Order: sequence, then C-alpha cells, then structure tokens
Amino acid sequence: MTVDWLIASNNAGKSRDLQACLAYAGVTAQPYFNQFDRLTFPAETTTSYVDNAIAKARFGASQLGVPVIADDSGIEIPALPRQFGVTTARDLGVAVSGFDRNQEILQALRQVPDGQRQAVMRATLAAAWPDGRVVVVQGTVAGYLAHFQLGQYSGGFDRLFWLPHYGRTLAEIPAPWRIPLTHRGRAALKLITKL
Repeated sequence: MTVDWLIASNNAGKSRDLQACLAYAGVTAQPYFNQFDRLTFPAETTTSYVDNAIAKARFGASQLGVPVIADDSGIEIPALPRQFGVTTARDLGVAVSGFDRNQEILQALRQVPDGQRQAVMRATLAAAWPDGRVVVVQGTVAGYLAHFQLGQYSGGFDRLFWLPHYGRTLAEIPAPWRIPLTHRGRAALKLITKL
C-alpha cells in the first residue's frame, strides 16, 4: 500500500499505539499534528464507538484535506456496569495519566473477586477520505483485570489487562506478540483488508 495516512487524534499515547498497530498491519501512518496545527475535534456526544470514530475521521479528513484514520475505544467491565465503555475517556478524564486511570479502576474493583474481574477492550477504527468515503472496522480483546499494574512493554489499560492463556498482562508481552492480541491491533489487521 502506498497511501500514507494521518491519525486524527490529539492523544499522543493513543496515536503512538495506533501508529504501531497500523505499522504491524502494513499501513504507514503518523499523527496528524506532526504536519499540521492541532485541531479541536467535535466533542463526543454519542454512546456509539462507531459514531464517535466516524465523526472524528470525517472532521479530520475535511479539515486537513487528506485521508485520516480515527479511533474510538474503551474498556468495558461487567462488575462496573455504569462506568466506562464508550464513555471511558469522559469517565476518567482525558488529562489524567494512564497510571492514575488504572489506579482509579483498581480502587473501584478492590472488593471484586478474581472470577468477577472480566473485561473487554473495544476499538473502532474509521478511515475517511476528503471526498466523504468512510470505512469502519472493530476489534476486541477479552480478559481479566489484574490486582496491580504490571508490565513495561506498553502502557494504559494494557498494564491491567490479564490474559489467562498467557499468564500475564498485555503490557508484559513484547510488541511483536502483543499487537495482534490487542483490540486496536485486531482492528488494524481488519482495516488493511478494506483499504
């Protein structure tokens, strides 16, 4: 593929992760703010990952005049049914560090036993062109939430997200093996089949 994509996000951490996932899938991309002034994206007002991702992607493509990829993602925790999911960033605050977000989740789960600490991470990627075309894919990963933050290979929720089959958190797995296991990595692998 010869198309270079820009990532339509002001979140540097998410942009780095998405860039790595897209590279793993064979797509060359970089944060839009490496080339352009920062945009003020529309506020997320829906309860739909798909709608949020499409809105960000369409806005980015129309403002920048180039193809972009946007992400909307979240963590869903059945033991905390009224929190997180599509509103994860809004619930935890976009300015809060990944470490502090994780600590807040651990605090909310402090009385929840191991067998009830299930979680799903979801990612929706929307690729948009300036002419209005949009392609949308989704990826998920299911696991459990650890009692402590573990791992140095990645950050964010990966440091909490325990995969029983591997006996470790996502952040304890080096990138070449971790990326295809993650929600965003799985979405990126789907996206390349549609671009």
